[in-house]
Amino acid sequence: MFWSQQSPFGEVTIVVTDAGVREVSLPGDPIAAGDYERDEAIAAQFDEWFAGDRQAFDLPLDLDGVDGFRRIVLDTLMRDVPWGETVSYGELAQMAGRPRAARAVGRTMATNPLPFVIPCHRVLAAGGKIGGYGSGRNAIDLKRQLLQREGVAI
Repeated sequence: MFWSQQSPFGEVTIVVTDAGVREVSLPGDPIAAGDYERDEAIAAQFDEWFAGDRQAFDLPLDLDGVDGFRRIVLDTLMRDVPWGETVSYGELAQMAGRPRAARAVGRTMATNPLPFVIPCHRVLAAGGKIGGYGSGRNAIDLKRQLLQREGVAI
């Protein structure tokens, strides 16, 4: 199932399987999905997060197909980089047990199927530079907005 949901940043699409949330689009990034149906409990957590009333999600996730080092990186990011904190690609690589894999961390962030839920906006380039985020025309501005709402000065 999937639905579109308004956020302060634009419309996002949320895709959910029987196992959990599988994919979240960034505003402007379309997702091809199946049956249109909204899960109110999941939608409520997104509304709370978008409103700034929630700092982390408590949702079942469907990360089927995300394995190996990518899965380790995403799990490490969710577990070890809380609201209002950032890490560099290199620091996250080290935290995930592969200190020389900063580029692989960058690829993992670029293919994160669950932005917002798995907070890839908290991962910065070396020296505190903002780095990349998503594929949309305003993606870097969105990353800045997400960091600013968490109190991170960029």
